[in-house]
Amino acid sequence: MEKMEKTWRWAIIGLVGLALIIPLRVGGFDLAWAQGANIFQSYAKPLPLPEFSLEDLSGKMVNIKDNSGKVTLLYFWATW
Repeated sequence: MEKMEKTWRWAIIGLVGLALIIPLRVGGFDLAWAQGANIFQSYAKPLPLPEFSLEDLSGKMVNIKDNSGKVTLLYFWATW
């Protein structure tokens, strides 16, 4: 009886595995990264940074060009 239970357990695990893998293959997901295909896209050359300045909380004008070459996060917050 125990051997039959193990057989059924492995059969169910196999069916569940197939049920998870088959939709991925049919849906177009083909694990291209595992096959060595190039999955990275190239994009157009970035546009130059436009002139942009804002007043900070202390009233000082801050120009975006002051942070040239640095990572800059612009966080716009509105309450409407």
